Amino acid sequence: MIGTIEDNRVVDTMKPAAEQGRRFSAVKVYQALLALSIVCNLIVGVIIFLSPDSFTSFAGQPEAFPKAWPRHWGMQLWAIDFLYLPGLWNPEENRWPNWMGIVIRLTFSAFFFSQGDGFTPMAIYDGTSGLLLLIAYLPVTRATKLR
Repeated sequence: MIGTIEDNRVVDTMKPAAEQGRRFSAVKVYQALLALSIVCNLIVGVIIFLSPDSFTSFAGQPEAFPKAWPRHWGMQLWAIDFLYLPGLWNPEENRWPNWMGIVIRLTFSAFFFSQGDGFTPMAIYDGTSGLLLLIAYLPVTRATKLR
């Protein structure tokens, strides 16, 4: 039960049916997964920016020349993740950043799979992230009506 205030009294009211017996709401689960994804991307972006050759060697590519190319990609990860923040803060109302984040991850996964070799781990990461976010976001959209 949760309390509501009526005429300066706290009245016990039932939780919404969708929340009965749940430890975490669909919104909180989605926000946790999205936050984890954003933090991982930001960490990878910093690694790529500070040590572009470690990224290229991980992907089975020759040393980066010029170094600006992988660094640019690392900073693009940051830029994209900042675009996801409104969807993280309020996923029920800010649907566009969430849907785009899912589509972007799945699209990059397909691209990385098409490149093969050292890009396969990145394809698996983006694909797994995109699918988990999709699975977690669908209940959020079903429980929330658009105005």
